[in-house]
Amino acid sequence: MNNKKNWEHIDLEAFRQIGDPDVDNLVADLLPKQGGESIGCLGYNSMLLIADKLVSDPELALIGNSRLSQWLHTMPEELVDYFRPMEAPDWVDTRKLQLGSQLWRQNTLLTLFILYAGSLPACYLLKNGITALYKTKKLSDHQYIFQRIYETGLMLAACMDEKGIELIGDAALQDDNLLLQALKNLDAEGQWQEQGQQLVRKSGKTGSPIDPEELDKEIERLAEKPKRYLWGKGYITAKKVRFLHASMRYMLTQPDRFKPWGSIDRPQTFAEYLSQVQEPWDNKELGVPVNQEDMAYTLLTFGLVIPRGMEKWGAPLSREQKEAFLHLWRVVGYTMGIHSELLTDNWDDAESLYQEIQKRQAEASDDGLKLTEALMGFLGDYLPDVPGFAHRLSAAMIISQIGLTHASYILDKQLIDETLCFWRKPFYKLAGGIFNIGLKLRARFYERFKHLGGITLHSLDEASELLIDSWQDAFSRRPFFVPVDTTSWVRQPGTDEPYRKLLSQWRRQIFITLASALGLLSLALVSLAAALPIALISGWTASQLALIAAASFWIIAIGILHFRLQAVFKKRPEVEQVK
Repeated sequence: MNNKKNWEHIDLEAFRQIGDPDVDNLVADLLPKQGGESIGCLGYNSMLLIADKLVSDPELALIGNSRLSQWLHTMPEELVDYFRPMEAPDWVDTRKLQLGSQLWRQNTLLTLFILYAGSLPACYLLKNGITALYKTKKLSDHQYIFQRIYETGLMLAACMDEKGIELIGDAALQDDNLLLQALKNLDAEGQWQEQGQQLVRKSGKTGSPIDPEELDKEIERLAEKPKRYLWGKGYITAKKVRFLHASMRYMLTQPDRFKPWGSIDRPQTFAEYLSQVQEPWDNKELGVPVNQEDMAYTLLTFGLVIPRGMEKWGAPLSREQKEAFLHLWRVVGYTMGIHSELLTDNWDDAESLYQEIQKRQAEASDDGLKLTEALMGFLGDYLPDVPGFAHRLSAAMIISQIGLTHASYILDKQLIDETLCFWRKPFYKLAGGIFNIGLKLRARFYERFKHLGGITLHSLDEASELLIDSWQDAFSRRPFFVPVDTTSWVRQPGTDEPYRKLLSQWRRQIFITLASALGLLSLALVSLAAALPIALISGWTASQLALIAAASFWIIAIGILHFRLQAVFKKRPEVEQVK
């Protein structure tokens, strides 16, 4: 029996003409600083810093003379309101949020691989949506790809971390205070107070008797379940991205309001590309930039594609885990202004919507090919410098995640043929099979040895954060800031070709260090799994050797993750080193 929701009855084409009206209006009021009273991009970016501080130290907002409190008073009220906690819908489930976050923490590195091989390539399939944003004269120069993936990784980590998206509940009145508060609300002039065991009216003339029915209704209202609000670093990050999307819509649909910057012949960043656009966006053909359908699909490339990708590569997941992960991203989508009709945390419905949008929008395009080419170049900055190796490995990973048919839309045919040639195809299948078995062994290890598994997961989680940080390129701009001018989006001075080579060498060191730790952890799992069969075949002594080997591999791997990887990360090359 098919329980999937029929999305054909929802007018997805109409959703292509809808952006985010509330925030679009806010952007139109706040950003264009052309002699008016709007705060401009600089003022908004200052608010981002304040919002970050509010997440880490919210109590500062309660101190009247704190700098944070004073800065807040300089900001437009509507912008401060935008970053305040948002009332949570009734459907938000704390337990599911925790379970979804737990799935991330247990699979951080795996999630990042799927982000690379599944989520981003799936976005590049949409010819009239995602890839159309990159339609420019010099699309082949994708030096901003690192920053793009870096910010995606930051958003992923912020939303998925423990308490990245959390619920804060309003204060609830105690039973003995309900009557007093009800009387105060119904008779504001009376200044009702509690004296001993009595409630006394302290001010004003004796008023009309309070209607008992009205009193009961007010007590019932006060006794209702307190409201809940969304908060956390993931919440703030989602709000930043939402505003950034609105600024992109504004820039693309009203290019005359943004003065071009950077080199016309060789723009260096995505924002510079957008600033070179001289004609308004074709809403009729492409839909509104970053429209509701495209946002819903992009959300599913996280909430649906990532857990589905985990299963494809061998991670055993329950439906409860998958739907909890999907639920967390439904909350993120709600925070980012995606229409409620396009949000779901039912696995079958999500699969159905994802397929429906792909059926409507997935198509081969030159832009998709070029974006995927840039993505493969990103992996090439980490892998050994063997000609063609990074591209073939990337192609194999992408094909395994999104399937050969869709992969053919965004991968060069010759590259696909080389990747799937008669002698390479078995090699990739063998590697995939080993990886699959490794994930299953890992799940058994975490289940059986919870304390050691917790230490391992914590170490891998820290390694994942370092890996995301290594994606950061040498841009002057801070993540998620709205572009102001050439100083906020271009590369830092001195980031020339020699510096980029040093940066690539450093990234390869990170990859080799991380790969060696993962290899040792795999050997530890294999040795542990082999201990029992060895005991049955060769006796307890041989089994003890296998257990000692497993412990040794594990200790060395954890040491590499805790010390060696940290030491390598701190050696990130500075621009001055190339002088």
